[in-house]
Amino acid sequence: MCSSCRGEARIADVLPARRDVLKFGGLALAGSFAGQAIWPLQASATGKANPRRSARYCIFIEMGGAISPMDTWDFKQTRWTPPDLDMVQINDEVSLSRVLFPNLVDRTDEVAFVRSMRAPELIHFNGQYHTQTGRALNVALAREIPAFGSVIAAELDGERRETDTFPTYVSTYLTRARAGSIGAGFLPTRFSGLDLDPTTVFDSFGGNVDGGQQLLEERFRLLNQLAETSDAERASLGRKASDYRAYYESAYGLLTDPRWPELFKASDSDRERYGEDEFGLGCILARNLIEADAGTRFVYIYDGDKWDHHAGIFDRSRRWNHYTTCPRLDRGFTSLLTDLAARPGIEPGRTLLDETLIVVTSEFGRTPEMNPVQGRDHYRFAYASMFAGGGVAGGRVVGKTNEDGSEVIDPGWKHPGQPFMDNTVATIYSALGIDWRKTVHNTPSGREYLYVDSISLGGSEMMFDDEIAEIFA
Repeated sequence: MCSSCRGEARIADVLPARRDVLKFGGLALAGSFAGQAIWPLQASATGKANPRRSARYCIFIEMGGAISPMDTWDFKQTRWTPPDLDMVQINDEVSLSRVLFPNLVDRTDEVAFVRSMRAPELIHFNGQYHTQTGRALNVALAREIPAFGSVIAAELDGERRETDTFPTYVSTYLTRARAGSIGAGFLPTRFSGLDLDPTTVFDSFGGNVDGGQQLLEERFRLLNQLAETSDAERASLGRKASDYRAYYESAYGLLTDPRWPELFKASDSDRERYGEDEFGLGCILARNLIEADAGTRFVYIYDGDKWDHHAGIFDRSRRWNHYTTCPRLDRGFTSLLTDLAARPGIEPGRTLLDETLIVVTSEFGRTPEMNPVQGRDHYRFAYASMFAGGGVAGGRVVGKTNEDGSEVIDPGWKHPGQPFMDNTVATIYSALGIDWRKTVHNTPSGREYLYVDSISLGGSEMMFDDEIAEIFA
């Protein structure tokens, strides 16, 4: 075979993988709200919010399936506690297992725990929808509700620079979640998140693809020729055609940006420190995206569905149990802390960790009692989240539960009720400088969209449209 033929075969092997990786943006377009995106937003604010703007970036980590708080971040010694956890009493409020969290156990002064979280759902799909959108699922309105990452992208759109080619909102592995990757809803489709599969993108974009650029440019030239239509013909195609056109142009700009392939470079040391599965590689991608400062401000990392331990939560014979999931999280998360703290931020004298809010949470909690098969089932009345960077006061603990973690006895913030995922979203908005009490009036359904909807639970729960201010310094 001639050398040019060999080269074409190799490029053909690479490009389909690239196309598959980027197809999720196209799927978001196809699934958007029937072309009825609204822009500009007719929005108003109450004036009662005071966003703190303590962070430029945010990395959000969802532990699909739900971590067990009473075995980890809100430890309770019970008859089910394994004897080999090597618990360390860090202070009066925090005990952590050196077996489960060998790195975090020495770095609790860098993180804040919120132990009084509450969820309205007990089903993964509904809970993961709530985690992505910051509101309970309403089937009648679901198609027009945007992911909160899309709201961030829309709000920060005016801050994008001419050199910013990366999407404001990027996610990893999120299309594998039970709720899938929620789109932009009523917002223009350009605010949809770009989802990257960490198990494939490092090979698809980070390898040796000499010659692929030329083929990409030729295909884009042909696409432009095919798209040359009259104004009347273009209008007849509708808004969707314009959306797809904008998507392809954005994708082309992304793929031709020399900073793009740099995202997918991970040293052997990186892979060893972070881990080589979808979570560890997702954390490396998040670090690289933040360091590149090429337009991405919000990264959503989905940690697979590894935490749903209905049986054998401490059974070492199982592939997934707390002896495997917790150290995996510990390794990726603390490596992220280390690397962001070692890199200079945008503002003089600040590090990227100073400028990046990191949130780690689940969709709900797990039952205080073990079931007959030594697992814990879904539980909504109390669970824990972890925060770091971006103005967070390290070492702080918000909220307190009773002796077995079944009930919150002190919510730990200024409101009498417990915080929900909605309040975590408000906290992220505040850190990024977004007024979380805005209301959008011109939605397709005609129903107002509140950035944080304190009545979205239908009156069944007490909820407040506020940030969790107590985690900040």
